[in-house]
Amino acid sequence: MAESLKPEWSHVNLMRRMQPGTVTRHLSAQVLDRIIDVAIVVFLICSVVSITGAQAAILVAQAAWLVKLVRAPDKRALHFPLLLPMATFYLASVLASATAANPWLSFKDLRNIFEPAFFFLLVNHVSGDERAATLSYILIAAATLMAVYGLTQSMSEGAAFRVHGTMSIYMTFAGILMLSALVVMAQLLFFPRGRWFWGLVGSLALLIAALVMTHTRGAWIGFAAGAALILGCRQKRLLLALPVAAVAIFLAAPAAVRARIHSIVDPQDVTARERLYMWGTGVQIVRDHPWTGVGINGVKGVYQAYKHPNAVRDQRTHLHSNLFQIAAERGLIGVACWLWIWVAFYRQTWMIFRGLEPGTPRASALVVGSLASITGFQVAGLFEFTFGDSEVIMLVYFLMALPYVVMGVDRKARVHGTEV
Repeated sequence: MAESLKPEWSHVNLMRRMQPGTVTRHLSAQVLDRIIDVAIVVFLICSVVSITGAQAAILVAQAAWLVKLVRAPDKRALHFPLLLPMATFYLASVLASATAANPWLSFKDLRNIFEPAFFFLLVNHVSGDERAATLSYILIAAATLMAVYGLTQSMSEGAAFRVHGTMSIYMTFAGILMLSALVVMAQLLFFPRGRWFWGLVGSLALLIAALVMTHTRGAWIGFAAGAALILGCRQKRLLLALPVAAVAIFLAAPAAVRARIHSIVDPQDVTARERLYMWGTGVQIVRDHPWTGVGINGVKGVYQAYKHPNAVRDQRTHLHSNLFQIAAERGLIGVACWLWIWVAFYRQTWMIFRGLEPGTPRASALVVGSLASITGFQVAGLFEFTFGDSEVIMLVYFLMALPYVVMGVDRKARVHGTEV
């Protein structure tokens, strides 16, 4: 009996010896941790509902984290993967803004630096695959509810209506649905014995159905690319199921959706030609402003001077492509730094995936889900300016953090700080 009390007694003596200031700091750290935890959950819920709520939650989490860092006695345990390419891209953006025709308009967009900073908060605050999985399930639940709401819009407005949920535009809603569906798919294939298996099956069906009804071809193609990555990582022969599923969706889809799918391969489609014209405009802008571009949000001001004579619209705020838009805005320097971020991410995340020990299905599901969702984001970004969509990019930073989060205490050994 006496022996069993020793640990508790030692703990009591230790607490008595602690200085009041130390106890206060310990309690303050616990309060700050709780604030950060709640803010992350609020962000995940609001990320599919309201950009204002999502951004407010991120700011609250970062403010609490900053206070915690200032008070922390030892900051050597912090990890900042991708810091070098991200910081270089930000500096390239500052340079592009300083040399822009309208620097003030360009500099205003740099205030969103808190969005990529959220990635570093998640990497350092959340630890372990169990907590990461819980956060993913919260996202999945919120996205599924929004998918149901989107489907009710389709039922009330008709199959030709492009559902948008609570988002301002269907393309944003499609991006969120695409990312969430890929996270669910990875969970199903890599962690099939989870207790939420059948719930995830239903969630995936609803998310895909709502994604289809957005009529957003770029997000469809992005989902197909991400799904192919998941299937290939799980078992290569499963890739044979992808065209079968695509045909089944095509046959089951309403006529308006089938027409939209057919337009993907129609060279006479008006929107496809418009994209080619916009990309040509981007090339012309880069030729005249090769190194630093025309500045963030500067494309709108110069578009009319560069637009193709056969283009339908005289004004465009962006060029419907991440690559062309960033090259036009921030020049070859900026786009090179931007590509560096993703090359480094894929390299590090693939190393994390290959380094996972056998018998870690939850961690595998999270890492592959992250890889697939970022792949979907990038492929969709070939046809849309997804990097400029705040609702989507905030969710992307959350998903990017998952591979580093699941590493837990082994993260430092696997990915060394600012390794790129």
